[in-house]
Amino acid sequence: MKGKFFAVGVGPGDPELLTIKAVKLIEESDIIAVPDSGATDNIAVRITGKYLEGKEVVNCPMPMTKDKAVLDKYHRESAATLAKYLDEGKQVAFLTLGDPTIYSTVMYVHRKLTEMGYETGIVSGIPSFCAVAAALNTSLCEREEMLHIIPATFRADMVDELEGTKVLMKSGKTIMSVKEQLADRKAMMVECATMENQKIYKDLKDLQEQSSYFSVIVIPADRQE
Repeated sequence: MKGKFFAVGVGPGDPELLTIKAVKLIEESDIIAVPDSGATDNIAVRITGKYLEGKEVVNCPMPMTKDKAVLDKYHRESAATLAKYLDEGKQVAFLTLGDPTIYSTVMYVHRKLTEMGYETGIVSGIPSFCAVAAALNTSLCEREEMLHIIPATFRADMVDELEGTKVLMKSGKTIMSVKEQLADRKAMMVECATMENQKIYKDLKDLQEQSSYFSVIVIPADRQE
């Protein structure tokens, strides 16, 4: 009997924000797979550290590149590697930051394994933008307001085109140019939400230096009290 593959969200960074279901899945799984971008610090491993003792951890290379052909190659290789464990009847949990369904690399592997005929599942995690809203001590949307989640390919004109609250994900590399584009938009930002090095900017204008990859900007809706 073949094993089952799970994409497991481990939340934004604080180990206390791991869900009970995620912990249970990690403890039950035979193999723990983690994305390896080449960084010296694997945050997913840091979050789940105490639950990985005695577990076989498999690093799946996931380079930070936008080259779709290169990425597809690594996704196929990771799926093939994990398929061998599934063929042995082992349960595999692939850890990913935040929630697997939101801009997560793990879903490419999940999709390939599903297409290969393996049983797959998803365990939700707390998304980074929800943790960011909590750090800012504010709501993301109220009443009939819309909420838009926008990737780092942000265009300035989106601010005017879209109604409601806008959340800009993974804005680190372009943050200084984005800051200029969002002048007078009441934009706020949190860097490394819930982590030990968390930084909160209630006004994006206060940002004076380049921020990390884990930077999320919130442009609040215009609210009439």
